[in-house]
Amino acid sequence: MVQNAIVKKIIREGVAEVSLLRQMECGLHCDGACAGCTAKPPQEILALASNGIGAQPGDFVEVEPSAGHNISTSVVVFLLPCVGLGLGYAFGMSLLHLGELASLVTAALGLAAGFVPAALMNRSITRSQEPEFAILKQLR
Repeated sequence: MVQNAIVKKIIREGVAEVSLLRQMECGLHCDGACAGCTAKPPQEILALASNGIGAQPGDFVEVEPSAGHNISTSVVVFLLPCVGLGLGYAFGMSLLHLGELASLVTAALGLAAGFVPAALMNRSITRSQEPEFAILKQLR
């Protein structure tokens, strides 16, 4: 999904920090007179972007998410906790021959175990400081 952004600063050679912009009514055609613009988003969303075009701070650019491990991330974040929940319940009911309530406890433990890989992946992505986006072109 292509988005508009403003280059905030150059982090290092080929990597810039960008402020992602939400779609606004003015379409960013306000000629820079946006100091009192009420259409600006209240919170700035900052991200790293690979800067292959040499954009400078203050430039309006078009960015897209970098090709990465999007499917594997989705599997780890969404599917593994669900699988852990189901396996925990099945483990409690069939293998341990526990009652309904005790099986729900094993299901909760399976759910918690399913979240561990997601937490580790989040920590790894946060520490890597790799660009999440790629700058496609300068808009103006």
